[in-house]
Amino acid sequence: MRSKRSLLLKVITYAIILMWIIFTIGPLYWLLSSTFKPSSEAIGYPPTLFPKNPTLQNFKNLFTASRFNFYSYGHSFIIGCGAMFISLLVAMFAGYGLSRVHFKGKQIVMTTILLFQMVPILATLIPLYQTFSRYGLYNTHLGLMLIYATQTAPMNTWLLKGYFDTIPYSIEEAAQIDGLSRLATLYRIALPIAAPGLSASTIFAFFKAWNEYMVALTMTSTVRPYTVELYRFIGEQGDVDWSLLGTAALIAVLPVFILFSFFQKYFIIGMSGGAIKS
Repeated sequence: MRSKRSLLLKVITYAIILMWIIFTIGPLYWLLSSTFKPSSEAIGYPPTLFPKNPTLQNFKNLFTASRFNFYSYGHSFIIGCGAMFISLLVAMFAGYGLSRVHFKGKQIVMTTILLFQMVPILATLIPLYQTFSRYGLYNTHLGLMLIYATQTAPMNTWLLKGYFDTIPYSIEEAAQIDGLSRLATLYRIALPIAAPGLSASTIFAFFKAWNEYMVALTMTSTVRPYTVELYRFIGEQGDVDWSLLGTAALIAVLPVFILFSFFQKYFIIGMSGGAIKS
């Protein structure tokens, strides 16, 4: 009886996993296959699982399309790297301070930081637009960097604090006795040990900025990242060249997919480790 229940449980578990794999990988495969289909086949019915006549014409059309600005990829890269650096810098010092400095009201501060993470960015979009327009940050790389950094810094602060908590303070005390300052101790002792958490924080901050759309649409007019430029493939009458749009989306997703493939181990270890330690 137990063996039948165990077998049934395994079958259900594997069935759920298989459904989840199809649910997550299916859209990515459809995106990939659409890039090698002519437009007529991409929107044809019944849909084809594999391209009948594979073609690279979509890539040629994309690179010659006047309505798509390839400088947007450069904007996305600059904004993503800048937001990542600011978020990591703030989270590193804040996490280390919350881990090592004990003061009255510390728990309130930590809870407040966590509450900031829960505030949806769309709820603050109008005040941000007014403020950034007044101070010359509208339609700038720096403006988007600051917005995206504030979105990820609270989470990264909690993550890094969890890692710093696992480092025995006696190690840092020994380093300070040897003549290292508090800042040097952070860079030479604490950060190398917390490397998985730093990796996870870096990837999280970069991906958050790389994939965002609504803020970039509202806060820019010319310095627009690729997520906004992709929308230009949708015509005024709602007509869409799905093959061309899929090709542009694939080129945008490919660098992120490659980067995550190389660093997924550090990201998973960093996220799970920081969450458990916190």
